[in-house]
Amino acid sequence: MKTFEVVERLKESQRDLSFKEFDFRDEITLEVKSEQHLDVLSYFKKNGFEVLMDLTGVDYLEPEIGTKIVYLLHSPSDFQRIRIALFVPREGVVSSATHLWEGADWYERELYDLFGVHFEGHPDLKRILMPDNWIGHPLQKDYPLTEEPVSFKHGVKPKVPSEIIHVTRKQKNIHE
Repeated sequence: MKTFEVVERLKESQRDLSFKEFDFRDEITLEVKSEQHLDVLSYFKKNGFEVLMDLTGVDYLEPEIGTKIVYLLHSPSDFQRIRIALFVPREGVVSSATHLWEGADWYERELYDLFGVHFEGHPDLKRILMPDNWIGHPLQKDYPLTEEPVSFKHGVKPKVPSEIIHVTRKQKNIHE
């Protein structure tokens, strides 16, 4: 069954769900409310989108500070795909999808570690890439850049971020 047909059936059967639909180059993205995302994910899993291909995030400072979480689902029987997206404000909480896909475990830990997204109901939400004593979440846009040069081999002189990234006055005020 084509992705758009599953979306139409979702609209008809779940009239209480509220979402925005985007179709770009025959790829559909549904933006859902965070409190409804598990209902939408469950619906698609039951309707052939059995594989969680990826779970990622994009951090935003404007128009609102927070993270857009994006689930990429795949239907192995007919090679259809769909994206389910939701927005979580900074320090917000979203329900874990580990009961739908065991593989969501590591993806959610990565989003927690790098973006600071808290997944309620996750079986073991802890850092996965950064050291346990690391302060902050490095993929948040307001995370300060460090000025620690890296030692490279073969006499390569490292550059620190302030030498290669232009910082505007507005960005400086974020960190002060």
